[in-house]
Amino acid sequence: MQRGRSASVLGVLGLAAVLGVGGWQAWERLGPGTTTTALTCTSPTAVRVTTTPAMRDAVESVVRTVTSACATFTVTAEPATATARRFEAGGTGAPAAWLPDSRLLAEQVASGTQGLTVSAPVAVTPVVLAVPKGTRAPNPVRWGQTIVTEACRLPDPNTSTVGSVALMVGLAEIDAMPAAQRSAALSGVGGMLSRVVPEDTLLSVHAGQSDASLFPTTEQQVKAAAVADLTVRVPASATPPLEFPLVTSASSPKEPVAALARALTSTAGRKLLREAGFRTPDDLSPVVDGGPPAEALTATPSPEQVEAAQQMWAAIDRPTRLLTVIDTSGSMSNPSAVGGGSRIAVASRAASGAVQLLADHNAVGLWTFSTAQKGTRDWTELEPVARLGANDQRSKLSFALGSLGSRLGGDTGLYDTLDAAYASVLAGYDPQAVNLVAIFTDGVNDDTTGGLSLAALRADLAKRADADKPVTVLLIGMGGVDAKALAPVAAAVPRGGGGGGAVFVISTPQDIANVYVTMLLRRLPKG
Repeated sequence: MQRGRSASVLGVLGLAAVLGVGGWQAWERLGPGTTTTALTCTSPTAVRVTTTPAMRDAVESVVRTVTSACATFTVTAEPATATARRFEAGGTGAPAAWLPDSRLLAEQVASGTQGLTVSAPVAVTPVVLAVPKGTRAPNPVRWGQTIVTEACRLPDPNTSTVGSVALMVGLAEIDAMPAAQRSAALSGVGGMLSRVVPEDTLLSVHAGQSDASLFPTTEQQVKAAAVADLTVRVPASATPPLEFPLVTSASSPKEPVAALARALTSTAGRKLLREAGFRTPDDLSPVVDGGPPAEALTATPSPEQVEAAQQMWAAIDRPTRLLTVIDTSGSMSNPSAVGGGSRIAVASRAASGAVQLLADHNAVGLWTFSTAQKGTRDWTELEPVARLGANDQRSKLSFALGSLGSRLGGDTGLYDTLDAAYASVLAGYDPQAVNLVAIFTDGVNDDTTGGLSLAALRADLAKRADADKPVTVLLIGMGGVDAKALAPVAAAVPRGGGGGGAVFVISTPQDIANVYVTMLLRRLPKG
C-alpha cells in the first residue's frame, strides 16, 4: 500500500522575500509538504491539504503561489481511499482540503458527509497501458483481454484508482463478450491476484528489464517517471481519466481554501499542473507521445459500474475454502458426452482447472465417492482442505486427480457423501472465506448398501445448518444425469445466511471452463 511522505517540519530549507502590494510577502519552505505564506501575517492559519502521491509535488508548487491568505499549508499524500475513510469516520483526521484522483469517490463521500463541497476537476490524467521495452501489448489493446494475461501487472484495486478503473473497464468488457469468449476470459481472472502489486512499484520495477511487464498507469506518471524505452498504448475502448476535484468542508478555513482554489485554477497554477504532467480544463491535449487525444477522454463511470466491479473484485479477492468431491462409481469410466475421454477424465480436468485458477490464499481439498469404499462408508479423503500456497498442496492435488482413473468401481452413494462433506466443511469452517463443496457426479443416488434417503438427508442437513456458517454446494452433472434429477438434492441444502445448493451440468466443452469460473466467483455475471 502506498504511504504519504511525512509532513513534519524538518527545518527551514529556504527563504525569499518579494515585493508585493501593501508590504513584504514572506515565503518559507519549512520541509517536505509544508509551506507558509504571509502578508505581514503574525498568526497564520494551519491548513492541511491531502492529495495522492502522484499529485503531491504539483500541489506543493501551486501552494507556493498562494499570496492572499494568512496561512500555513501542509501538503500530505495518501491513496484517495484512505482519505475517504477519514471523512466517513466522522471527519477525524480529515484534511481542510482534499484533492482525490476520483471525482466519483469524492461525490460518494460528500453524499454521506454533511457539509462537503466538491468542485469541478482542476486536473485530469488518462489511464493508459505502459509497454516497456521487451514486452508486447495485445492488438488492439482492450482492458478485458489485457488484465488477465500473464504479462500484465495490476496496481491493487483496493488502494489504487488506476487499478480500480482498469479492473472496472476490463470486467465490463469481459461481461459483454460472447459466452465462449467470456468464460475463457473469466477463467484467467483468478490468476490476476498473483499479479497485483503496489502501485509505486510499477514504474520503478516493472518498467525495467529485470521484471518488465505491461501495466496500467496514468499519462502523468509516465511523464513524471521519464523511463527510457517506455511507450504507452491507448485502449480501443476509451478509459475514464482520473479526475482531481477540490473537496472542502464547512469547517475548512474559508479564505485559505478559497485562495488555494484560485491558485489551482489560475493561469500560473494550470501551467504548473501541466508541467507536472496533468491535463487541465483549458488544455486537454496529450502530455506524452501516444497519449489519447482530448476527444477520446470519456465521462466518469456510473456508480453502478463501479459497484459491479467492486463486487466482482471482492469475490475474487475473498478466499475460497473448497472441498472437491468426485464420483468414482463404475459408470464414470463411460465416454463423456462432451468428448475429451471418459467422464472421470473430464471431471478431473475441470477440477484441475479450478486448482490452477485459484490463487495461493485459497484452500482446496479432494474426496472421492462411490458405495462401500471403506466398509459402509461411501467416501475417501485423498487430500484434506489446505491452502494452495502451502506445503506443496497444488502438486498433491494434481497427483491425486491424476490417479482417479484407477479408483473406479461401485455405485453412486451421493446422499451419504453430501451429508459427510457438508459436515466436514462446517467442522473446518473459515469465516473469512467462501466455504464451498463441489460434487461431480454422473448419476442420482444409487446406494446399494442402504444409507440416507432424500428426506433423511434434508433433515440431517437442516440439523447441521448454521446461519452464521453458510455453505454452498455445487452439484455438477456429468453425462448420465440432468439438472432436473439433481435439483431436489440441491434444494435439500440449507440456504440460511447465503448458503444453498445449485446445479451445473456439463454438456459442452466450454461448460468445463464455466465450472471452475463458477467455483471462483460463485456466480457468473450474466447467470
